Amino acid sequence: MCFQPVKKMLLTAALCCCAMFVSAQVERNQVYNIFLGEVKYSNPNDRLTSTDALGQIMRAAVTGKATVQAPEYQEVVKTAVVNGLSRAYRYRLSERQAQFGDASEVGNLVADVNITNIAASSETSSYKDKNGRTHISTKYRGDVDVTITLTDVGTGDVLGSPSFSASGTSSSATPSQEEAFRNGMGLFVNRITNWLNQTLPLQANIIEGNAVKKDKQKTVYIDLGNREGAYAGIHFGVYVITMVAGREARQQIGKLKVESVMGDDISLCKVQSGGKDIKKAIDAGKQLLVISQ
Repeated sequence: MCFQPVKKMLLTAALCCCAMFVSAQVERNQVYNIFLGEVKYSNPNDRLTSTDALGQIMRAAVTGKATVQAPEYQEVVKTAVVNGLSRAYRYRLSERQAQFGDASEVGNLVADVNITNIAASSETSSYKDKNGRTHISTKYRGDVDVTITLTDVGTGDVLGSPSFSASGTSSSATPSQEEAFRNGMGLFVNRITNWLNQTLPLQANIIEGNAVKKDKQKTVYIDLGNREGAYAGIHFGVYVITMVAGREARQQIGKLKVESVMGDDISLCKVQSGGKDIKKAIDAGKQLLVISQ
Protein backbone atom coordinates (compact mmCIF):
# COMPACT_ATOMS: atom_id res chain seq x y z
CA MET A 1 0.00 0.00 0.00
CA CYS A 2 1.38 3.40 -0.93
CA PHE A 3 0.35 6.64 0.76
CA GLN A 4 0.73 9.88 -1.20
CA PRO A 5 1.77 13.12 0.62
CA VAL A 6 -0.46 16.21 0.43
CA LYS A 7 0.21 19.94 0.68
CA LYS A 8 -1.26 20.20 4.15
CA MET A 9 1.16 17.65 5.53
CA LEU A 10 3.27 18.51 8.53
CA LEU A 11 6.09 16.09 9.21
CA THR A 12 8.86 16.20 11.74
CA ALA A 13 11.35 13.55 12.71
CA ALA A 14 13.70 13.23 15.63
CA LEU A 15 16.58 10.93 14.82
CA CYS A 16 18.07 9.62 18.03
CA CYS A 17 20.42 6.88 16.92
CA CYS A 18 23.79 5.54 17.84
CA ALA A 19 26.64 4.92 15.40
CA MET A 20 25.70 2.12 13.01
CA PHE A 21 27.55 -0.72 11.39
CA VAL A 22 30.97 0.00 12.84
CA SER A 23 32.17 -3.50 12.12
CA ALA A 24 34.55 -5.49 9.98
CA GLN A 25 35.04 -4.46 6.37
CA VAL A 26 32.37 -5.84 4.07
CA GLU A 27 31.99 -5.83 0.31
CA ARG A 28 31.07 -2.58 -1.36
CA ASN A 29 27.32 -1.86 -1.27
CA GLN A 30 26.57 -5.07 0.60
CA VAL A 31 22.83 -5.67 0.93
CA TYR A 32 21.43 -6.11 4.45
CA ASN A 33 18.42 -8.29 5.16
CA ILE A 34 15.81 -6.84 7.53
CA PHE A 35 13.39 -9.11 9.36
CA LEU A 36 10.34 -7.46 10.88
CA GLY A 37 10.36 -8.24 14.58
CA GLU A 38 7.94 -7.17 17.30
CA VAL A 39 5.42 -4.48 16.39
CA LYS A 40 3.80 -3.11 19.55
CA TYR A 41 1.58 -0.19 20.45
CA SER A 42 2.30 1.50 23.79
CA ASN A 43 -0.87 3.42 24.53
CA PRO A 44 -0.09 6.41 26.80
CA ASN A 45 -3.78 6.68 27.73
CA ASP A 46 -3.48 3.39 29.60
CA ARG A 47 -1.95 5.52 32.35
CA LEU A 48 -4.78 8.06 32.49
CA THR A 49 -6.79 8.20 35.69
CA SER A 50 -10.59 8.39 35.54
CA THR A 51 -10.34 12.06 36.51
CA ASP A 52 -7.98 12.75 33.57
CA ALA A 53 -10.32 11.02 31.15
CA LEU A 54 -13.33 12.96 32.46
CA GLY A 55 -11.37 16.19 32.06
CA GLN A 56 -10.72 15.41 28.39
CA ILE A 57 -14.42 14.81 27.77
CA MET A 58 -15.38 18.08 29.46
CA ARG A 59 -12.83 20.09 27.47
CA ALA A 60 -14.08 18.57 24.21
CA ALA A 61 -17.66 19.56 25.04
CA VAL A 62 -16.67 23.17 25.80
CA THR A 63 -14.08 23.84 23.05
CA GLY A 64 -15.28 21.59 20.22
CA LYS A 65 -11.82 20.00 20.18
CA ALA A 66 -11.20 16.37 21.02
CA THR A 67 -8.08 14.18 21.01
CA VAL A 68 -8.12 10.45 21.68
CA GLN A 69 -5.86 7.49 21.07
CA ALA A 70 -6.89 5.52 17.96
CA PRO A 71 -5.46 1.98 18.12
CA GLU A 72 -7.64 0.96 15.17
CA TYR A 73 -5.07 2.66 12.90
CA GLN A 74 -2.17 0.46 14.02
CA GLU A 75 -2.27 -1.47 10.75
CA VAL A 76 -2.05 1.76 8.73
CA VAL A 77 1.05 2.76 10.68
CA LYS A 78 2.60 -0.71 10.40
CA THR A 79 2.09 -0.75 6.62
CA ALA A 80 3.83 2.63 6.34
CA VAL A 81 6.80 1.36 8.37
CA VAL A 82 7.06 -1.75 6.18
CA ASN A 83 6.99 0.39 3.03
CA GLY A 84 9.70 2.64 4.41
CA LEU A 85 11.96 -0.27 5.34
CA SER A 86 11.51 -2.04 2.00
CA ARG A 87 12.40 0.86 -0.30
CA ALA A 88 15.96 1.59 0.80
CA TYR A 89 18.90 1.01 -1.56
CA ARG A 90 20.87 -1.52 0.44
CA TYR A 91 18.21 -3.32 2.46
CA ARG A 92 15.84 -6.16 1.64
CA LEU A 93 12.83 -6.67 3.90
CA SER A 94 12.05 -10.33 4.49
CA GLU A 95 8.45 -11.45 4.86
CA ARG A 96 9.37 -14.21 7.28
CA GLN A 97 10.52 -14.11 10.90
CA ALA A 98 14.23 -14.37 11.70
CA GLN A 99 15.34 -17.94 12.37
CA PHE A 100 18.26 -19.50 14.23
CA GLY A 101 20.37 -20.01 11.11
CA ASP A 102 20.14 -16.34 10.19
CA ALA A 103 22.48 -15.44 13.06
CA SER A 104 25.43 -17.02 11.23
CA GLU A 105 25.13 -14.72 8.20
CA VAL A 106 26.63 -11.24 8.12
CA GLY A 107 24.16 -8.47 7.38
CA ASN A 108 20.95 -9.82 8.94
CA LEU A 109 19.00 -7.30 11.02
CA VAL A 110 15.76 -7.32 13.00
CA ALA A 111 13.55 -4.22 13.11
CA ASP A 112 11.40 -3.92 16.23
CA VAL A 113 8.71 -1.26 15.98
CA ASN A 114 7.30 0.59 18.99
CA ILE A 115 4.29 2.79 18.18
CA THR A 116 4.12 5.20 21.09
CA ASN A 117 1.34 7.45 19.89
CA ILE A 118 -1.64 7.29 17.51
CA ALA A 119 -3.61 10.42 18.35
CA ALA A 120 -6.85 11.20 16.52
CA SER A 121 -7.95 14.83 16.83
CA SER A 122 -11.06 16.60 15.65
CA GLU A 123 -12.19 20.20 15.79
CA THR A 124 -15.80 21.15 15.13
CA SER A 125 -16.90 24.67 14.29
CA SER A 126 -20.04 26.31 12.97
CA TYR A 127 -20.85 29.39 10.94
CA LYS A 128 -23.86 31.07 9.36
CA ASP A 129 -24.12 31.86 5.68
CA LYS A 130 -25.69 35.03 4.25
CA ASN A 131 -29.12 33.41 4.44
CA GLY A 132 -28.78 32.78 8.15
CA ARG A 133 -28.34 29.02 7.80
CA THR A 134 -26.00 27.36 10.24
CA HIS A 135 -23.28 25.10 8.86
CA ILE A 136 -21.14 22.74 10.90
CA SER A 137 -17.71 21.59 9.76
CA THR A 138 -15.23 19.20 11.33
CA LYS A 139 -11.49 19.09 10.73
CA TYR A 140 -9.53 15.91 11.44
CA ARG A 141 -5.89 15.38 12.29
CA GLY A 142 -3.79 12.28 12.90
CA ASP A 143 -0.50 12.25 14.84
CA VAL A 144 1.83 9.26 15.01
CA ASP A 145 5.08 8.65 16.91
CA VAL A 146 7.18 5.56 16.20
CA THR A 147 10.58 4.26 17.28
CA ILE A 148 12.34 1.65 15.14
CA THR A 149 15.13 -0.36 16.75
CA LEU A 150 17.55 -2.20 14.43
CA THR A 151 19.43 -5.11 15.98
CA ASP A 152 22.14 -7.33 14.50
CA VAL A 153 20.78 -10.88 14.47
CA GLY A 154 24.20 -12.43 14.97
CA THR A 155 25.63 -10.28 17.74
CA GLY A 156 22.54 -8.86 19.40
CA ASP A 157 24.01 -5.35 19.13
CA VAL A 158 21.54 -2.47 18.73
CA LEU A 159 22.70 -0.67 15.60
CA GLY A 160 20.27 2.23 15.57
CA SER A 161 17.07 3.45 17.20
CA PRO A 162 15.59 6.42 15.33
CA SER A 163 12.31 8.04 16.36
CA PHE A 164 9.87 9.50 13.84
CA SER A 165 6.83 11.74 14.23
CA ALA A 166 4.22 12.40 11.54
CA SER A 167 1.07 14.49 11.30
CA GLY A 168 -1.62 14.46 8.64
CA THR A 169 -4.84 16.40 8.11
CA SER A 170 -8.02 15.69 6.23
CA SER A 171 -8.20 17.89 3.17
CA SER A 172 -11.03 16.62 0.97
CA ALA A 173 -14.60 17.87 0.58
CA THR A 174 -15.74 14.92 2.70
CA PRO A 175 -13.13 14.85 5.48
CA SER A 176 -12.62 11.84 7.71
CA GLN A 177 -10.25 10.69 10.43
CA GLU A 178 -9.02 7.82 8.25
CA GLU A 179 -8.08 10.25 5.49
CA ALA A 180 -6.08 12.32 7.98
CA PHE A 181 -4.04 9.29 9.06
CA ARG A 182 -3.47 8.07 5.53
CA ASN A 183 -2.35 11.53 4.43
CA GLY A 184 0.11 11.49 7.31
CA MET A 185 1.88 8.39 6.10
CA GLY A 186 3.33 9.54 2.74
CA LEU A 187 6.31 11.54 3.97
CA PHE A 188 6.51 9.21 6.98
CA VAL A 189 7.44 6.39 4.55
CA ASN A 190 10.00 8.61 2.82
CA ARG A 191 11.59 9.67 6.10
CA ILE A 192 12.22 6.06 7.14
CA THR A 193 13.68 5.19 3.73
CA ASN A 194 15.88 8.30 3.72
CA TRP A 195 17.25 7.46 7.16
CA LEU A 196 18.31 4.01 5.99
CA ASN A 197 19.80 5.38 2.76
CA GLN A 198 21.81 8.00 4.65
CA THR A 199 23.04 5.37 7.10
CA LEU A 200 24.29 3.04 4.37
CA PRO A 201 24.49 4.97 1.09
CA LEU A 202 25.47 3.50 -2.27
CA GLN A 203 29.08 4.16 -3.22
CA ALA A 204 30.88 4.08 -6.57
CA ASN A 205 33.68 5.77 -8.50
CA ILE A 206 33.83 8.00 -11.53
CA ILE A 207 35.66 5.84 -14.04
CA GLU A 208 35.67 8.11 -17.07
CA GLY A 209 34.55 11.53 -18.21
CA ASN A 210 32.13 11.80 -21.12
CA ALA A 211 30.71 15.04 -22.54
CA VAL A 212 32.51 18.31 -21.88
CA LYS A 213 31.33 21.84 -22.65
CA LYS A 214 34.03 24.50 -22.55
CA ASP A 215 35.84 23.91 -19.25
CA LYS A 216 33.01 22.02 -17.51
CA GLN A 217 32.29 18.31 -17.28
CA LYS A 218 28.69 17.64 -18.36
CA THR A 219 28.42 13.83 -18.09
CA VAL A 220 30.53 11.04 -16.59
CA TYR A 221 30.50 7.27 -16.22
CA ILE A 222 30.45 5.55 -12.81
CA ASP A 223 31.16 1.91 -11.96
CA LEU A 224 27.68 1.20 -10.59
CA GLY A 225 24.94 -0.60 -12.48
CA ASN A 226 22.17 -3.17 -12.31
CA ARG A 227 24.18 -5.56 -10.14
CA GLU A 228 24.25 -3.17 -7.19
CA GLY A 229 20.81 -1.65 -7.60
CA ALA A 230 21.47 1.50 -9.63
CA TYR A 231 18.54 3.12 -11.42
CA ALA A 232 17.88 6.35 -13.31
CA GLY A 233 17.25 9.28 -10.98
CA ILE A 234 19.58 8.48 -8.07
CA HIS A 235 21.50 11.55 -6.88
CA PHE A 236 25.16 11.38 -5.80
CA GLY A 237 27.65 13.69 -4.19
CA VAL A 238 31.11 13.73 -5.81
CA TYR A 239 34.16 13.63 -3.52
CA VAL A 240 37.89 13.98 -4.14
CA ILE A 241 39.81 11.41 -2.10
CA THR A 242 43.16 12.36 -0.60
CA MET A 243 45.35 10.86 2.11
CA VAL A 244 46.20 12.95 5.16
CA ALA A 245 48.60 11.44 7.72
CA GLY A 246 47.67 7.97 6.54
CA ARG A 247 43.95 8.68 6.76
CA GLU A 248 41.44 9.00 3.94
CA ALA A 249 40.00 12.51 3.59
CA ARG A 250 37.02 13.45 1.42
CA GLN A 251 36.13 16.83 -0.06
CA GLN A 252 32.85 17.26 -1.91
CA ILE A 253 33.23 19.07 -5.22
CA GLY A 254 29.93 18.43 -7.03
CA LYS A 255 26.75 16.47 -7.59
CA LEU A 256 25.54 13.90 -10.14
CA LYS A 257 22.29 12.25 -11.17
CA VAL A 258 22.09 8.88 -12.94
CA GLU A 259 20.66 9.37 -16.42
CA SER A 260 20.77 5.77 -17.63
CA VAL A 261 21.98 2.41 -16.35
CA MET A 262 24.07 0.85 -19.12
CA GLY A 263 25.06 -2.51 -17.68
CA ASP A 264 25.82 -4.52 -14.57
CA ASP A 265 28.56 -2.15 -13.44
CA ILE A 266 28.27 1.05 -15.45
CA SER A 267 25.90 4.03 -15.54
CA LEU A 268 25.89 7.38 -17.33
CA CYS A 269 25.43 10.37 -15.03
CA LYS A 270 24.65 14.03 -15.63
CA VAL A 271 26.76 16.53 -13.70
CA GLN A 272 24.38 18.79 -11.78
CA SER A 273 26.93 20.98 -10.06
CA GLY A 274 30.70 21.35 -9.81
CA GLY A 275 31.37 20.61 -13.48
CA LYS A 276 34.54 22.71 -13.59
CA ASP A 277 36.08 21.11 -10.47
CA ILE A 278 35.09 17.61 -11.59
CA LYS A 279 36.79 18.12 -14.98
CA LYS A 280 39.97 19.40 -13.31
CA ALA A 281 40.03 16.39 -11.00
CA ILE A 282 39.51 13.93 -13.87
CA ASP A 283 42.25 15.60 -15.94
CA ALA A 284 44.59 15.40 -12.94
CA GLY A 285 43.90 11.69 -12.51
CA LYS A 286 42.44 12.07 -9.02
CA GLN A 287 40.24 9.42 -7.44
CA LEU A 288 36.61 10.56 -7.41
CA LEU A 289 34.20 8.80 -5.09
CA VAL A 290 30.44 9.20 -5.48
CA ILE A 291 28.02 8.65 -2.58
CA SER A 292 24.23 8.51 -2.91
CA GLN A 293 22.28 11.36 -1.30
